Amino acid sequence: MFDPAALAAALDLFLHWQTFLWLIIGVFVGTGVGAIPGLTASTGIAVMLPVAFFLPVAPALGLIIGVYKGAIYGGSISAVSFGVPGTPGAAATVYDGYKLTQKGQGRKGLEMALYASITGDTLSDIFTIFVAPMVAVVALAFGPTEKVWLLMLGMVLIGALTGKHLLLGLMSAIIGVFLASIGRDPMAGVTRMTFGQWWLMDGIHLIPLVIGIFAMPVILLEAAKLLGERRAAGTGEQEKRKSVWKTGPGLSFQEFWRTRKELGIGTVIGSFIGMLPGLGSTPAAFLSYALAKHLSPYKKIGTGVLEGVAAPESGNNATCGPTLIPLLAFGIPGSPAAALIGGALMLHGATPGPRMFVYYPDVIYALFMILLVANIVNLGIGRIFARVYATLAQFPKPVLIPLILMLAIIGAYAARANPYDIVIMLFLGILGFGMIVVDMPTAPLVIAFILTPMVEENLRRALIMNPGNPGKALFGSPLAIGLILAMVVLVFFTVQFLKKVEE
Repeated sequence: MFDPAALAAALDLFLHWQTFLWLIIGVFVGTGVGAIPGLTASTGIAVMLPVAFFLPVAPALGLIIGVYKGAIYGGSISAVSFGVPGTPGAAATVYDGYKLTQKGQGRKGLEMALYASITGDTLSDIFTIFVAPMVAVVALAFGPTEKVWLLMLGMVLIGALTGKHLLLGLMSAIIGVFLASIGRDPMAGVTRMTFGQWWLMDGIHLIPLVIGIFAMPVILLEAAKLLGERRAAGTGEQEKRKSVWKTGPGLSFQEFWRTRKELGIGTVIGSFIGMLPGLGSTPAAFLSYALAKHLSPYKKIGTGVLEGVAAPESGNNATCGPTLIPLLAFGIPGSPAAALIGGALMLHGATPGPRMFVYYPDVIYALFMILLVANIVNLGIGRIFARVYATLAQFPKPVLIPLILMLAIIGAYAARANPYDIVIMLFLGILGFGMIVVDMPTAPLVIAFILTPMVEENLRRALIMNPGNPGKALFGSPLAIGLILAMVVLVFFTVQFLKKVEE
């Protein structure tokens, strides 16, 4: 499947100053986003996606992937420095990372988090580069019928695995299907579910949707917290700010090498969990931490040791590359960030899926190059600016929140220069806020929104290929039946698992 001509074209795309510039900007912005508690990688990507819309494909991917990788690593900065995880994936890092800071070894903790993140990320990216094309070869054998059920399996699986309640996850996916159905019918051109509004005839654009669902709820939540807070500067808070600068000695190579077992555990677990749609970096970090603690009780993980930082940080960052495997091989985003990366590809005309390896191999190769080089950029920026980014965790929210809101409004408008997109973004922001309040996950909504047109296209193609025989169109192959059974079995076991967790 290797294509030397495509590799040469990918090098032409990648080896351009714009690609490196936007990759550096992406990592720089993403690390800052990750270091600020309350903001996530999805929030950062959603705000920056409108910028990617106006860039060539390689710089756009550099920006989005840079924000993604930078934010996943950046969450560890505030976790180690202040004991407050910048992102959910860094929550397990707090246990040992902040205790290192309290011992006067904050610099070691920050450097261990950085090197563990880069190690796990790089090794998992290499794994992705080798595995994704092989999975795509298998996926090429899928016809329209099989693709329908594969995409349905992806939506059901993501709805089931995201959040505490299966029903809420599936309801989120249903809302995504509904929103994706607004506008003109893609084959007949008949308008549907526009409620008499002419500005909905072209449907809902991806950019205002992701900004509304991912960025606006964060803004509304933080604004609500600000309104409810009493302004009081406690002495304990001042001490927490000062403690970050009492960093102590740096990390030695012997100390880094001592954590190789925990790095390996995190990398393997993170790579495996990254491939499973709907799980993401948080369970990878906690599972890596728990397994490392169980396998090495003599290292006293949990008392403020470097191994307790190495395992979760390598685990959560190792999900970055493998989460793209289901996206590239099947067109199914494995996480909210992967969905937004898939959206960036679609904005540039390259629809994710196995055919992408046939029609856009240069973009695939350029993506792989960006994944690897982004780790080098992440290492450089983390080494230089880690302690500076630590201060961002204390950035005043009354200034930060209005700034993010302004960027969200500009981004929603800029994609199509349509003021109604701002209305859509604000409406979906309120919807997303309500979903968070009732503990309904937002990721299934966005992923279902992206997958629904693909399901509809393949369903109609299967029906056209089997006129007058819908049974054969839907159940006409053993593989399709196998996918249906897999979907039923997965839902059943997920329900049983969630019942045990609740007990």
